[in-house]
Amino acid sequence: MKFSRRDFIATTAAAIGSAAIPVELEAQQKKAEDQKRATTMQAADTKPAKRPVIICAENGFNYLGRGYKVLSEGGDTLDAVMQVIRGPEDDPEDDSVGLGGLPNEDGVVELDSCCMHGPTRRAGSVAGVRDIKNVSLLAKAVMEHTGHVMLVGEGAKKFAVAHGFPVENLLTDRSRKNYTPDRPFFEVRRDRSLDRL
Repeated sequence: MKFSRRDFIATTAAAIGSAAIPVELEAQQKKAEDQKRATTMQAADTKPAKRPVIICAENGFNYLGRGYKVLSEGGDTLDAVMQVIRGPEDDPEDDSVGLGGLPNEDGVVELDSCCMHGPTRRAGSVAGVRDIKNVSLLAKAVMEHTGHVMLVGEGAKKFAVAHGFPVENLLTDRSRKNYTPDRPFFEVRRDRSLDRL
């Protein structure tokens, strides 16, 4: 079978034309995807920003405004939480933690705390700490300044003193009156919670 020059040119043109169609379709699809992506990004920019949310125990309710202020100004989530937690720790009328906390069986306020920082996935904690009021900040300091996750007892207290935490007697007259050495701690807490009902 012989091909003329005219047949060769026609066949070649058809082949080139058919090869160009997928390239052109691919370019159109890419352009459509780029437009869709740009529209999605534009829509994301116009969505209202999510409002910060803080959840706390009942004794932190009065301090939520401090934490919310940190979040709404773009502050770190853990710093916002610390603003809320420090409220009950500093309040001598709150006997759950910190200054005025209920003592252990030896009549000594002994505290534990832990914290986790979501963005960095780091954690710090302290346990059995005496004479240090803001153990939440101490747990954060363990996270930030050591390679440890937990310090306990005297070691935690030494670390606190080395980092400028004041040493103070946390037992107040109020918490001393609520302390009864012959009644276990959980009975004191249960009686108080029933009084609220």
